[in-house]
Amino acid sequence: MTNLHDDDELEDDDEPVALPAAGTVLDEIERGMPLLPGQLHVLSEPSPDLLQRILRMWPKLTPERRRDVLAALEHEAAEHSVLDFHRIYLSALRDSDTATRILAVRGLFEEDRPEIMRLLLPMLADDDSTDVRIEVARTLGQFILAMEFGLVAEDDAETLIAGLRDVIDDVEQVDEVRGAVLVALGAASDEATAELISEQYETGSGTMKIAALKAMGRNASDGWLDLLIYHFDDEDPEVRATAAEAAGLLLLDEAVSPLVMLATEDKDNDVQVAAIKALGEIA
Repeated sequence: MTNLHDDDELEDDDEPVALPAAGTVLDEIERGMPLLPGQLHVLSEPSPDLLQRILRMWPKLTPERRRDVLAALEHEAAEHSVLDFHRIYLSALRDSDTATRILAVRGLFEEDRPEIMRLLLPMLADDDSTDVRIEVARTLGQFILAMEFGLVAEDDAETLIAGLRDVIDDVEQVDEVRGAVLVALGAASDEATAELISEQYETGSGTMKIAALKAMGRNASDGWLDLLIYHFDDEDPEVRATAAEAAGLLLLDEAVSPLVMLATEDKDNDVQVAAIKALGEIA
């Protein structure tokens, strides 16, 4: 039987733990103290005054510490959808450290605010790091998906598509970035995007051809399936794996049998894994 004292203990266990003041958390961050997950919640949706304090603190941190803070915030936001650290991520977009900028962009992956889209677009051309520009392209791909669901205003959608197409058309831009942008844009269902995918598949470099295959999967048009299955026999295992994953994104039953054959008979482990992953998407 539970006595009265035990009941009190149970009630105490159910009480929420009081969070420290935001200023205390910032002091601990600056001093290099361990980043305790629950305590970081007080930095969600910071007030203007708190944001100013974060901005003053940020340059005092080492690059490693800045990365640790952003990674911890991203983890907490993934675990608790109500948390909103986007203002902190935005403040780090121009950080001098490349890895920090990548983490800042990655933290904005779930955002759909048009002002964020407009801040990210210029980074495709302006940022001096290829890796950062690729990460920006991936995040902007989420805005394309939002556009397809009618969640982006028409003028913002036009700005986004025009900006992405400009990067793809820029022959001075490295193909890794152009390819990432093509994949991002691939989710758009308009005819012009389908034509662009076909053009890059037929005339682009090897990198752009791989990107075009990925874009076919994001484009979600049944018409790409035969071409993707054709590449299940390509001599390049990267092409076979890419075609398999793209076919899985189309969610068509017609892809199941060819994917099963690829998963069981291909001699390359990465291709087999890609085929199994694609079958999981369809299932």
